[in-house]
Amino acid sequence: MSSVDTIYKVILYPFITESIASLKAMTSLSGSSGDIFMDSVDDFRFKGYAVCSDVTGHLDGVIMMHHYPETAVAIGNSVCENMFDEKYEYTEINDELSNALAEWGNTIVGRSTDLHGRYNLDYKFSSPYFVNNVDDMSKYLKGVREVVTVPIIIEGVGRYYFNLLVRSVNYQSVGIKREESVGIANIHTKDLPSDSTILLVDDSSMIRKALKRILGKLGYDNIIEADDGSTAVEMVKEHNPDFMFMDVVMGEMNGNQALQEIRAAGHNVPVVMLSSVTDQVLINECEGYGISGFIFKPIQADNGTEIIKDYLKIA
Repeated sequence: MSSVDTIYKVILYPFITESIASLKAMTSLSGSSGDIFMDSVDDFRFKGYAVCSDVTGHLDGVIMMHHYPETAVAIGNSVCENMFDEKYEYTEINDELSNALAEWGNTIVGRSTDLHGRYNLDYKFSSPYFVNNVDDMSKYLKGVREVVTVPIIIEGVGRYYFNLLVRSVNYQSVGIKREESVGIANIHTKDLPSDSTILLVDDSSMIRKALKRILGKLGYDNIIEADDGSTAVEMVKEHNPDFMFMDVVMGEMNGNQALQEIRAAGHNVPVVMLSSVTDQVLINECEGYGISGFIFKPIQADNGTEIIKDYLKIA
């Protein structure tokens, strides 16, 4: 097996399959992967927008989900349209599209790296980060010996690329298959009263906006919000909410840590966790603190109302 085939199978395959699956789940677009090829390091150029994750372990390098600006705009508009059921026609990346692309990128990277972890491969991935300045590219190319590229063709839009910038690697021949993720249901049957106070905790303003809209459609208007786990802990103390939806991976304090502190303080508020990461150890940890369900992102306009409605149960 050639080095390119090995890298594709071990490193890139989960990212590509999750990317195509997330296009289907989070946008109205459909995509397919092209043939893998080796890019010239000297000729490699920044296309305008990239979601990146550093790779360490048996491979030292960077994986990039790499877009031309116009492709990023099209994807961002489509993510917004599917999340909010409204037409979006932005022509350049702004804060709203940046949030949409971040949510899409986080979902792909989270699910892909989780799949690597479940197969016990000796690779670690950093939290995703974003590059939109051509001047930043030189530091990512420092020490790079190979650039492995796979194009993703989006029907009617164009293409983006997965680039694996390789500094060093110990090749392994390990096959990976994609696994579907399903949520953990709320086993309770009594509907949450419509005048209840619901706390939404997510570092993505876009997710909070989408959840707030869904809850409004279901008749829940008493909504409060937090953008990190530590704020959520304080808001539980101050507002004593009747129900919570809380993301797992956040900046200052993750949701599982916040949940632990909330329970340690004696608060028994029902909590439904949200995440694109499907790590069973993490799920078991949250269940150990007492949760009323676990929803795996994404949540879209076409199915979000039914999904959230099923989780709004107590006792």
